[in-house]
Amino acid sequence: MVLFQVLGPLEVRGRDGVTGRPAGGKPATVLAALLMQPNAWVAVDRLIENTWPEQAAPASAEANLKTYMWQLRRLLPEHDDGPRIEGRAGAYRLHVGPGELDADCAAALAEDAARALAEGTPGTALTLVEQGLRLWRGRPFEGVDVLADDAVERLDELHRQLRESLADAQLGLGRTADAVATLQALTADDPLREDVWARLIRAQHEMGRPAQALATFHRARRLLAAELGVRPGPELRKAFQAVHGSGAPDRPRRELPRTVEPLGGREREFAALGRALTGCAPAVVVTGAAGAGKTALAVAAAHRISERFPDGQFFVDLHGGSRPLAIAAVLERLLRGLGFPPALIPSDVDERAALWRSELAGRRVLVVFDDAAARGQVAALLPATGRSAAIVTTRARDFSLAGATTVHLGPERASARQLERVA
Repeated sequence: MVLFQVLGPLEVRGRDGVTGRPAGGKPATVLAALLMQPNAWVAVDRLIENTWPEQAAPASAEANLKTYMWQLRRLLPEHDDGPRIEGRAGAYRLHVGPGELDADCAAALAEDAARALAEGTPGTALTLVEQGLRLWRGRPFEGVDVLADDAVERLDELHRQLRESLADAQLGLGRTADAVATLQALTADDPLREDVWARLIRAQHEMGRPAQALATFHRARRLLAAELGVRPGPELRKAFQAVHGSGAPDRPRRELPRTVEPLGGREREFAALGRALTGCAPAVVVTGAAGAGKTALAVAAAHRISERFPDGQFFVDLHGGSRPLAIAAVLERLLRGLGFPPALIPSDVDERAALWRSELAGRRVLVVFDDAAARGQVAALLPATGRSAAIVTTRARDFSLAGATTVHLGPERASARQLERVA
């Protein structure tokens, strides 16, 4: 029989068999402090600190504490093995038997529900979880001033665990819509828990709503970046991969054109390109007038080092000399090349660019952007970190990218080449 209820306002079943809230003030605070460590000796100093948390304890604190203990002993039923509250020099202990504290009952139900889920009986798990959740009437120890925030946090975590098990049981029973609603409530209450976001993404995908799952992933990604300054962790990334993984191509893209033009006289530039495309997220810009051989040099260099990039080689004509392609269109094409179905490609261009860079960070991809009109057309397309690389060709003589290596092909003499590092 439950005698002590702490999963909400503190309530006690007294000697008269009636459950109610103990008289407010110091005795209730002392009882709460004892219930946070049931069956354990709690030091008098700790009880005094908890009872007078925001003011200096009076000189009569120990005497007052004895009075509160006397009041509580009169209120509480006897324990089977002796007095309900036991005292010794410098400490007190509250005896709590099995099933007498609602928090212990909830923990046992949560453990049994987890075991039922592991054994493949979601119906049993659902019954246990619902029993556990019905024990909650509000925040633990609501209305009582207590210092043990860690004890309250443990009970809050137990509540979250039960709600997560509720979602798992609902999924196991095919009640996906109910699971989505449960998980949405969890993310609203605790939006920094990546594991819950990951479960929500998987549940939405299971409902046949991949676009909604993708939107959820990006909402979680933005929130983590804004609040914690971090990128999605492994569990959240795996959930996202599970959503779009079915659309991944069987083999990486190999889009490089054939090398058809001779490279006589450009051996130094060719070698310089190969050396520059090493390290972390390297980028090389090849500049020169129309007909100078920029594309031929870039393609030949890309073929030479293609084995370094087993996850794909892309070739994108940006049409900078005629009608430059929009960044959004380029990103859509690249993401589809990585296996993203249209429904999972964000509509916002910044979101597309962030997703593209995120994918490159975990892959080894080489991209040739041919005939860029201006820096703004390619800046958002370049890898930011990792082992992917990019080659950009352009007719613009003053074209530059921070941190990139520039190879200029002179229009008249094949030997008049200049290799320079752009700071």
